[in-house]
Amino acid sequence: MSENRELALTVALEAVLSAARTLHVDVDELCETAINTLLLVPSSVSPIVAQAVSEIETASDALDYGEGGA
Repeated sequence: MSENRELALTVALEAVLSAARTLHVDVDELCETAINTLLLVPSSVSPIVAQAVSEIETASDALDYGEGGA
């Protein structure tokens, strides 16, 4: 995947999480549910799934950091 596409997907994920928070969705619960969905079948946990989990956590942390700095 190109570096520009990866950056665009990261920005998009952060925007979706921010919009969810604006709509009063519990973003922590949303992220936890998404991660649990990815890990539902332990035998299918591959390096890309582990990376996806990490990206969800990073985007959620970035949202928390951005909110704290405002």
